[in-house]
Amino acid sequence: MKSQASYIVAFFVMLSLTNACRRPPEVAPENSSKSGAQKLPFDQRPRATGVSPSQALIPSSTKLPEGTPITIRLQTVLSSASSHAGDTFTATLDEPLVVDGQTLVPRGAIANGRVLEAKASVSPLEPGYLRVVLVSLNVGNGRVMIYTSSIFAKGVSGEPMGPASRSDKGTGGDRDILFGTDRRLNFRLAQTAELE
Repeated sequence: MKSQASYIVAFFVMLSLTNACRRPPEVAPENSSKSGAQKLPFDQRPRATGVSPSQALIPSSTKLPEGTPITIRLQTVLSSASSHAGDTFTATLDEPLVVDGQTLVPRGAIANGRVLEAKASVSPLEPGYLRVVLVSLNVGNGRVMIYTSSIFAKGVSGEPMGPASRSDKGTGGDRDILFGTDRRLNFRLAQTAELE
């Protein structure tokens, strides 16, 4: 009887040890208010001074990429008969500059340009020409320097007409290029522009 009781006691001791080994580790609940509870790395807020490893993969919202179309309306008259290389002109954006669905420069923003080349017509066989580029955009309270494609325009050349049929009376007619105010011109960025 005594040995049977000791077997029963030994059985219960082994059974309790087996159950103790099978018990899962204690896990703190998610809404635990313990200040010492450890958080996983992705549960922590990013440091203000840190750099996100994926930052280089996210397109910057402060850059206009190369090739961005820029459509403007002239606010200044440009003419091959009166313009000179180095002259400046003013225009407004006729369409907003949008990158990845975000408007970076609104319609109506001021754009500034420069005349690269200009030559007045000197004869029917030598028409006038004009080459212009954009050099800056007003963004917010500042001016951003830009590099764009140029626009080249040349007047019409032709044989001189007889005195009775001439309509220009020596003014050059369509042999000179004239871009009036509100003339719409299309440029493209030749290199990426930093807006900030």
